[in-house]
Amino acid sequence: MADSPKQAPGRWTIGRWTILLIIVVMVAVVLAVVVIRTPRAAVPWARLKTSDVHSLAFTGADLDRVLFGHHGGLSASTDGGRSWAALRLSDDAMATAPGIDGSIVIAGHDVFRASHDGGLTWARIVTDLPSLDIHGFARAPSDPDLMWAYPATGGLWRSADGGATFTEVRTDNLLFPTAVASGSSTRLLGIDVTGLVESVDGGRTWTALGTPPTYPMTALAASGDGRVLYAGAQDGLYRSVDGGGSWSATSYGGSVFALAASADGQTVILVDRATDVYRSDDGGETWPGPG
Repeated sequence: MADSPKQAPGRWTIGRWTILLIIVVMVAVVLAVVVIRTPRAAVPWARLKTSDVHSLAFTGADLDRVLFGHHGGLSASTDGGRSWAALRLSDDAMATAPGIDGSIVIAGHDVFRASHDGGLTWARIVTDLPSLDIHGFARAPSDPDLMWAYPATGGLWRSADGGATFTEVRTDNLLFPTAVASGSSTRLLGIDVTGLVESVDGGRTWTALGTPPTYPMTALAASGDGRVLYAGAQDGLYRSVDGGGSWSATSYGGSVFALAASADGQTVILVDRATDVYRSDDGGETWPGPG
């Protein structure tokens, strides 16, 4: 009887190592994809160490100049958020609204003041608002005298003379009133019980735009034309690039208690519950430190 064929020496060993090599390569590829797709952790630029967090605002086109409002006053940064210095103000800056003329208006709990020298001095704005407990405030991008206020007594009020006189244009409350440019006029955005709404007639009539993916919201910011929107929550930051029609989560997953966006919407800066400052210059994709 003839002997059965014998396996060539080393044949099985070579095949086994080939299979193992293929497995190792596949695992490495999977891990590489995971690493690429996993967002890097957000790195804070500074810690403000205030007792609370209220408002953020870029001052003009210079994205290094930022204002931060809290219950005890207003702080300014001239290096993009790396360092901060307190301005000569101890009033509650619940809302902070720089104007194209260089002025700054703050509104808050029994506070309505303006500065025309970069925050060195402040003057009380004498107004006929029904309440000086102002929970929301906005100024038109092209006209610093055109403004809207949401007082604690309710409704939305409009002024065209720098805050001296106001007229009620909406009886229902409007959270986070935000003014953006619409050609040569101003469009208003805000949040009510239906979600995101807009007005193109100064606040008299409103149209629903959709519902942001987070509730309750803690902050709202917009690009200069309102095309790019950011909605803050206690568990992350969301972005819309079509004026609020659709939303997607950014890579930031922490809390958001104050928020500001640049005119083009690419730069966004926020302050979290712990008063840490975070900044992204690519629309919320990455949140590196000051570098």
